[in-house]
Amino acid sequence: MSQQQQEDGYYPRLNSSLLSSGRHAGMIVSLVGKVASSDGSVARFLCADGGVVRVLVEPDFSVGPNVAVEVVGAANEDGTVQHFVTRELGSDFDLDVYNKMLEVQHDPRFAEYFTPI
Repeated sequence: MSQQQQEDGYYPRLNSSLLSSGRHAGMIVSLVGKVASSDGSVARFLCADGGVVRVLVEPDFSVGPNVAVEVVGAANEDGTVQHFVTRELGSDFDLDVYNKMLEVQHDPRFAEYFTPI
């Protein structure tokens, strides 16, 4: 799949289902969820929709237990994400509400409200 043109400063917010569609390969993307485990090279990331994504990380990657985070990185064609940045969102972040927001954001009926300007 060819790399898509991407607006500077804009990256799609995805869950595991949206990432697995393959439409975002080669793009910088955002995932929100919790780290289930990490072996120093790959983190198992539990996304807001309950699916698991493999995130390729550096050996010093560390996130506290039960803390929701945003991972920003490059989506690879094999469905993994190369980690660039992690932002902690706290232990009381509601992943169910966030996933519902993603469903609205990616619904074609509301596309005009969620496209880069």
